[in-house]
Amino acid sequence: MCLAIPGKVIELKNETAIIDYGGITKEAKITLITPKIGDSVIVHAGFAIEILDKKKAQETNKLLENINDGK
Repeated sequence: MCLAIPGKVIELKNETAIIDYGGITKEAKITLITPKIGDSVIVHAGFAIEILDKKKAQETNKLLENINDGK
């Protein structure tokens, strides 16, 4: 089972993007989708595989915060 955490695209460079996960940044390939700066994406195995709508990304992040807080 894989748990994917939404990250926000903060920079685009050719076929890669810099993704911000709440202050931690990672690079991911964007050859499977075409995100824009500000989009929330799901990354698996180094590839951005889905662009989330804003509401879904917020809901997922809130759920993860609640898990972290023990709620």
